[in-house]
Amino acid sequence: MNTFKKTSRIATLALISATLLWSSASFAHCDSLDGPVIQDAREALDKQSLTPVLKWIEPDDEDNLTAAFRNTMEVRSLDPKARELADQYFFETLVRLHRATEGAPYTGLKPAGSASVAARAADKALANGDVEALAQKLGENVTRFVMKQFHKVRQDMNAETVPEGREFVANYVRYVHSIEEIHNIIAGEHGGH
Repeated sequence: MNTFKKTSRIATLALISATLLWSSASFAHCDSLDGPVIQDAREALDKQSLTPVLKWIEPDDEDNLTAAFRNTMEVRSLDPKARELADQYFFETLVRLHRATEGAPYTGLKPAGSASVAARAADKALANGDVEALAQKLGENVTRFVMKQFHKVRQDMNAETVPEGREFVANYVRYVHSIEEIHNIIAGEHGGH
């Protein structure tokens, strides 16, 4: 298998694994105080320019963010406490608008270090410029997940009681939906974040 096909396969498995193994809530490291959105927000405040953060929101939200940014810049010069509160307001506004682009609710800012292991690993791979180890690990996790679901369904296929039958159906539905999701990702039909 050539390197391009191998890398593509690994990347696909990584995407599948991320989708299956972590809920959308755990992808929300954009709301963490050490996440990429807040890092860019700090840069925007330091540079006194919205340019570093505009990529995180939709064009229709630029006016709202611009107003919040102007208010923040005005108030943060008053004193250290005002600066802290103004920065918090700007961070919250930016993250709320960004979460809306994902179709996700804003649930507040999270403390630094609260990002999932998966999000931290994804960011580390980007920072290092190397996805091979991450993709390999995720691929292994996908394989284990699919095999585990498959064996649960096979084990319960000959259920003899109603409760056993219901357990079979629950496992069957989870298994089939997982396989459908994998197929949709590979086919480019997955629309989630």
